Amino acid sequence: METQYFSFQELCNVTALPSHILIEIVDNGIVDPEGNGPETWLFNTHMISLTKKACRLHDDLEIDWSGIALAISLLEELEQVRYENQQLRAQLSRFVTD
Repeated sequence: METQYFSFQELCNVTALPSHILIEIVDNGIVDPEGNGPETWLFNTHMISLTKKACRLHDDLEIDWSGIALAISLLEELEQVRYENQQLRAQLSRFVTD
């Protein structure tokens, strides 16, 4: 599957965010676009969902951007651990019968 990319301005439009907020999100490491600055930044579709999630956390819980970066990192790690646990349970089920 081919990944779709969005420019800085396109991401601002899609998320309805002012440019200074999106720059804060990037500066805090919540998303890491390709490119050297807003004029050349490219964001993939995963970054759009991360940006929207970060904004919901910021608005709903009034967490600062650095706290949001940590929270999102921990949520992604939890998701990865759950996925690995599911895979290991599937492998184990082949060897264990109830």
